[in-house]
Amino acid sequence: MRRFINILRGNMSVIGLVLLMTVSFCYAMFQGGFVSWFIFYSFLPFSVYALILLFYPLHDFTVERKVNKRECQAGESVEIALTFTRENRLPLLFMVVEEEFPQEMEDRGLQRKIIIFPGFKRTFSMSYTLENLQRGEHSFQSIRFWIGDFFGLVEKEAIYSSPLKITVFPRYHELAYSDLDRVFNQGAVVSTKKTQREHSVVSGVREYQPGDQLSWINWKATARTSEIMTKEFEVQKNRDVFIMLEEKPSDLFEESIEMAASIAHAMLKKGMEIGYVSMGSRLIIPAAAGNKQKRKIFYRLAKEEPGVVNALNENVRKGILPANAAVIFIVSDLTLEKVDLLSAFRPNQGLMLCVKKQADLTDEERFSMSTAVSRGIKISFFEHGHLKFDRSEVMVK
Repeated sequence: MRRFINILRGNMSVIGLVLLMTVSFCYAMFQGGFVSWFIFYSFLPFSVYALILLFYPLHDFTVERKVNKRECQAGESVEIALTFTRENRLPLLFMVVEEEFPQEMEDRGLQRKIIIFPGFKRTFSMSYTLENLQRGEHSFQSIRFWIGDFFGLVEKEAIYSSPLKITVFPRYHELAYSDLDRVFNQGAVVSTKKTQREHSVVSGVREYQPGDQLSWINWKATARTSEIMTKEFEVQKNRDVFIMLEEKPSDLFEESIEMAASIAHAMLKKGMEIGYVSMGSRLIIPAAAGNKQKRKIFYRLAKEEPGVVNALNENVRKGILPANAAVIFIVSDLTLEKVDLLSAFRPNQGLMLCVKKQADLTDEERFSMSTAVSRGIKISFFEHGHLKFDRSEVMVK
């Protein structure tokens, strides 16, 4: 009995359609006259169309999804186009298409339902734009659409699998040469070696850039080109730099991601070798240079999520990092736990970047800062609103 009821529920539209056709036909037969037959013949085309839709093969549709770019930066927009192809020209009154978004997009309240009117077309398409994408790796799986008749008596639905992955890399900002030089060569412990490069062998000349020293100017090339030209030095092997990112939940987590990306971009642009250490996970990206390394680091930063546990993997603590590597630890607040964590890298130069103004520090953070300075750890602050280093007092004196 229950099975029979389930069958009836699944075919209520068919039963209702047949019942309406039967009632209109019986009314015309018994009542007779022009009006009754006019009602029957007027309803007949709509009922026949609805019956045809009941047996319309939605599985014959071919759905193709195209995207203008599969990789972008946070805040950018991506345009997605859907193309539907079918084998026949049966007129379709309408089609409602719904893109099933990834869970993180649904949590933001994004919904994408679009109604189109195919008519007699065998191939038709639609497009929409995803604006202000957030950092992460977004996976699209399926497309849901349905068709219906004039009166809504019949609806047919189909779901097509069409995997698509869009990687949204974090934003990064161009940091000035003076900012990098201030961060790595000032503070409580002044480094005797430049972290960017050793200036010993001249390999050529280039245009002057803000921050270049006066002694680097090549006066002969300047006189010849009428533009200020500076010496270009060979990039020699220096200490590798590893970036660590705090992964505890914080209101400034995204700003910390942006800062890590900005530091990595600036250093790689200067020809340095940069590595990345993921807190809480077992991933260590060895130090290297070039655009390929930048892509590796940015791809990892795109996938980073806040975690409850903020402990560094034991393999890192046991000395996997090179002995001469410099460690940059990016945090959103200062605690003794983080100072102890960075103090574990005794052979390395410790540098802690804090994504908040120094004027906003609490008493506990000031005590942690003093402890870090006493242990030879340099600390720098930057304004999280503009990702600009605080020039008033960049390093702890």
